Amino acid sequence: MKRLRCRGIAAIEAALVMFATTSLLVAFVHCGRLALDCAAVDRAASAAARYLAAVPLEILHDAAQRGIALAAARNLVDETLAAASVDVSGLQVDFLCDPGPCASLPPATTPAKAGVQVVVLFHDTLYPNDYPTQVSSYAEVNRDN
Repeated sequence: MKRLRCRGIAAIEAALVMFATTSLLVAFVHCGRLALDCAAVDRAASAAARYLAAVPLEILHDAAQRGIALAAARNLVDETLAAASVDVSGLQVDFLCDPGPCASLPPATTPAKAGVQVVVLFHDTLYPNDYPTQVSSYAEVNRDN
C-alpha cells in the first residue's frame, strides 16, 4: 500500500539531483577554462618581459628600433595567447621600463627592469550580466646591463 503512494517521487528526486549536478558541472568547466586562460595570459606576459629584458639598450634608446622591438614583444604576446585559443578581442598590452613606459624612454636613462602588463576582457555567455571578466597579469624581469 505504501508503494502506491510514492509513485513519481524517485523521478522528481532524480530530476532535481541531475539539475543540480549539471549546473555544478557547467560552473566547473567554465571556471576551469577561465583558469587555463589566466595561465596563458601569465605565460604571455612572462615571455614578453623576458624578451624586453634581453633587448640591448641601444635599441631601446633609438625610437625606430624601439618600435620594432615593442612590436615584436606584442607579437610574442599575440602568438602565445593564440596558441592557447584565448579570445584577444579585449586585449590590452602595456610595456613598462623601470622609470615609465618603454614607448617614451628618455635617451639618458638606463632601465633596471622591464615589465609587461597584459589585460584581457572575457565576455561570458554563461552569466547574463553585461560586465566582462577581466584577467590581467604583470611580469617584471631585471635587465642585465
